[in-house]
Amino acid sequence: MREAVRTEIDDLISRKLPALVALYQDFHADPELSGEEVQTARQLAGELEAAGITVTMEIGGHGLIGVLENGPGPVMMLRADMDALPVQEETGLPYASRRPGVMHACGHDINMTALVGAAGVLASVREAWSGTLLFVGQPAEETVAGARAMLRDGLFTRFPRPTCAVAVHAGPDIPSGMIGTRSGVLSAGGESIDITVRGVGGHAAHPDQAKDPVVIAAETILALQTIRSREISPNEFFVLTVAAVHGGSKHNTIPDEVTMKANLRYHHHPVREQGLEAVRRIAAGAARTAGVPEDLMPVVTVIDESVPPLVTDAGLTGRCSLAVEEMLGEGSVIEIPPLSGSEDFAVYGQEGVPLVYFRVGTMLGEKPGPYLHSSRFAPDQTAAIRYATLVLVASALACTGKE
Repeated sequence: MREAVRTEIDDLISRKLPALVALYQDFHADPELSGEEVQTARQLAGELEAAGITVTMEIGGHGLIGVLENGPGPVMMLRADMDALPVQEETGLPYASRRPGVMHACGHDINMTALVGAAGVLASVREAWSGTLLFVGQPAEETVAGARAMLRDGLFTRFPRPTCAVAVHAGPDIPSGMIGTRSGVLSAGGESIDITVRGVGGHAAHPDQAKDPVVIAAETILALQTIRSREISPNEFFVLTVAAVHGGSKHNTIPDEVTMKANLRYHHHPVREQGLEAVRRIAAGAARTAGVPEDLMPVVTVIDESVPPLVTDAGLTGRCSLAVEEMLGEGSVIEIPPLSGSEDFAVYGQEGVPLVYFRVGTMLGEKPGPYLHSSRFAPDQTAAIRYATLVLVASALACTGKE
């Protein structure tokens, strides 16, 4: 990247930063849950259109795509997620959420603001690149449904198919000014599992006449933890959490069934299959041990909230990382270990699009503050927006830039 271009980009971002911070505060104060991003999408679309981007809305729900053409060349997708979380904000910030029980606790407000910043910069330096840029505002990342919904609605058929894609995300465990990434598996795949433990209800004074699903569920929960410790290779990543248990309604009544909600995380598909098979086997085994008849065996359902591991492209990651270091300085990009969290940006990779993904450091001081999804998550907005915007711009130029 030529020095004159770097200087122009840095100057553009510096001039735009006050307006971007104000935009971030607007996004943060008015968050919307997954699938409800009506006003958020309108505001994001308006900002992109003001930068000269042609925007189409209502793709896969409230998703949108902005197209900026600039001659022949590669097609690069820059993606930002738009949805917030059902969290009651406790930051005390003057621009805290005005919506009770809803908060941008995962930094998607940063991602959208950086997308707007990058759009404005790249529209202003057209002489430095050639090709087509796609600016995607994606809904419903937190329910890992938005990417698939946009694809089903023609994201890659109604618009130019990207030759590569980039996304950024806040990294509260990475020092501010540093950018984390890796090639290969970067974040975990995830499955949400419903388990219905069935039994025979009855009177609490006569448990011998019942098949108590509460006890069976308790034994099942404990037994499930042996999958990690006794069945999965110690060299593989695997996490299984039972996060909700519901059963019964009266102190003296044994219910007919108990429902459980579990979450499974993995880095490699064979481990997923091994884990799911073990969940089914252990649930059925606990029921049979309790004498539950075969027609009342537990029902294990993998629900439609699945996401594959996020696998980044080595060549693309290396090229974009070098471009980011040119902008921010040598050593500013670090390799991070694979993450246990999940991200539906991975779904675009399943469609054959090479991906690069960056975690923008937001940690101030020597110790991390509140992590993502915390009611007290409050990154340094100005630094996060600046660095996230620079990362998107540098990555775009790495893929579409002129020599």
